[in-house]
Amino acid sequence: MTLRYTSVILTLALLLLANSATATTCAIFVVDEHKMTINNARIYIDDSSQPIGTTAYHAGMGRNCWVGDIKLNGTHTLNAKWAQAKPNRIPYEGSAIIDFTGEDKMRITIPTHKA
Repeated sequence: MTLRYTSVILTLALLLLANSATATTCAIFVVDEHKMTINNARIYIDDSSQPIGTTAYHAGMGRNCWVGDIKLNGTHTLNAKWAQAKPNRIPYEGSAIIDFTGEDKMRITIPTHKA
């Protein structure tokens, strides 16, 4: 009996891992005026007050970005906000209007400028 349960649990775990591997549909890059990718930029959808994520170094991309699954249809605005390092803490903002259709993998770049 124990062997049967173990094989069922392992099969379910493999199915969950396979499902999570296909969940990534979007890579969002936030760039400054010099086209450099930004670390710790917060990304928002439309007028939401809660960010969907924060950019960080992604080894697979070799750059700072946010990688995740966005389950939206239609046209939406992605906003990015970040602040330059101290001592002058200059805020930067930017947005991009994106048309989400189907489940295609997307690579999105949001340019930012001084606010």
